[in-house]
Amino acid sequence: MEMDLEVENERDPRSAEGDGDGGVMLGSDMSTSNGSREEEQEGEEETVLLDSRSESEVDDADRERHASGLTSAWPDTLVAASIRGIVRTLASICFSSSVGRWVDSTPDRLKTLLTTVTVNRVAVICASGLWFFIVGPSGAGEEGHGFGKSNGAFNEVVKVGLFVLILGLGVLEGLSASGNMLSMERDWVMTAAGPEGHEYDLTHLNATMRRIDLSCKLLAPILISVITSAVGIKVGVVVVGGMSAVSWGIEMWCAKRVWAGNANLQKRKVVGDGDVSTESTEVRGCVKKVGEALRLFKGDFRRYFSTKVWVPSLSLSLLHLSALSYGATFITFLLNAGFSLDSITFARAAGCVVEISSTVVTPIGVEYLSKAHGHGLYDGLPTRDDLGEGLLESDGEEANESGKTTTGLERLGLWGLTWQLINLIPVTLILWILSTPSSTPLPATVVRILPARPTARFSLLLPLLLFTNLSFSRLGLWIFDLTTQQLTQTLVPSATRSSFTGCEYSLVAFFELGNFVMAMIWHRPEQFRWIALISLAAVGVSSVMYAEWVRRMRGHLVHWEKLAASCKCGRG
Repeated sequence: MEMDLEVENERDPRSAEGDGDGGVMLGSDMSTSNGSREEEQEGEEETVLLDSRSESEVDDADRERHASGLTSAWPDTLVAASIRGIVRTLASICFSSSVGRWVDSTPDRLKTLLTTVTVNRVAVICASGLWFFIVGPSGAGEEGHGFGKSNGAFNEVVKVGLFVLILGLGVLEGLSASGNMLSMERDWVMTAAGPEGHEYDLTHLNATMRRIDLSCKLLAPILISVITSAVGIKVGVVVVGGMSAVSWGIEMWCAKRVWAGNANLQKRKVVGDGDVSTESTEVRGCVKKVGEALRLFKGDFRRYFSTKVWVPSLSLSLLHLSALSYGATFITFLLNAGFSLDSITFARAAGCVVEISSTVVTPIGVEYLSKAHGHGLYDGLPTRDDLGEGLLESDGEEANESGKTTTGLERLGLWGLTWQLINLIPVTLILWILSTPSSTPLPATVVRILPARPTARFSLLLPLLLFTNLSFSRLGLWIFDLTTQQLTQTLVPSATRSSFTGCEYSLVAFFELGNFVMAMIWHRPEQFRWIALISLAAVGVSSVMYAEWVRRMRGHLVHWEKLAASCKCGRG
């Protein structure tokens, strides 16, 4: 862990968000006064955030709709849910990098964003219409399904056929959502963000957008659950479809408003030579097309592993192998272990609050930890948009501020990842106790650390420790996520930024698939301890990878000379 023990003058922790004097709107006319530029930027950033909130609310509500629909249509099995998860994951593995390449190779930013919004909303609306015919009656207390058992095997075949169509729409929905995220986070935000250290800088925008996203993840499932419980699943499906239609119009309006008010967004992107392949439109035959697709896929990952920040990106992707989160696998184990649904729901809500707090901690932490600027490999170098898009001409002060921010991001990411690892150690020990059969003796090390199993299996202590440490680990996870996101935004060339993130999405899906496979192999509750152990190992490997990367970038992890000086002072 990088430790700087020198005493420095304290700066205002909020200065990363600016003091209101430096919010320069990128792309504004240079003759415009500072006040008018700040007002213009403030209005446009609020529109971007409104667009983000609208999209996040509908996407999270749609995920809850799918879960409720699957439970209603096939209440006695998890096969349909597993098929949907595997299909979407495989599609993400295969096509996310292609979506990123398409975003990079399309010069018109507005057209790219509007295309992803339109495809996503049409897919959600059409899927809602199909779900309406599959799920049960609209009455909240009624039983049965859209295609009841009395209708015979034919209707079951029709229901399966509609589900296949929903799977296809789900793939379009997922890929268009990825494209929308790539276009927004890796292009629009990078172009519209102010210089580092000013009010609407990249750190501030990333934290605010993630706060919106996490808040929607907390509120949207509650909203849909309340609706479906009150008036039935059919009405809930209609509500999600209606929300998508309304959101469609809002997102289109917001995007056009921001684009019209920002000269840099209106400029056509500079597309790299390797981004567009003319050969792919000329090849003939399915085999040649597949070969060309594989060649492009390989090229995307070759460029991915040639960047400065592939290690942080891979470390973040590896964390998705862990099942130590409030996901379906973990919640299913807790229910089987005897935890009540109310306690799990309360713990999950507490975890969401901790996650949201990471969006407040991150800008302050980056500001504070940027004080060690000057030691790193890339400190002091202008890194954002090396092709010259989306930035005013940087002077020495702005370049130095950018280097300071990079320093803070590197150090805070290491602190966040280490914090996650430390908190997951007791979580793993507790899960080992809970999943070990009573007839099997516990390891001596576990017994020495935690109370004996017979008196503590369902005592207050174990659940309290489990949920507290798990929730605190989410703070470290999202701090690391935010810092890594900004590192990849600023240290990856703008011409390949979206294709880089597309490769990252593919790796995320690959490790999520590994999570599903683990759950299939160790599917019994008493075997969950092995899933927990592998999850902890994945976080440990991720931490070691990132720590080594930080050591190479900064030349050290610990200031041993300052630590020694501090110890001497302590001894007097």
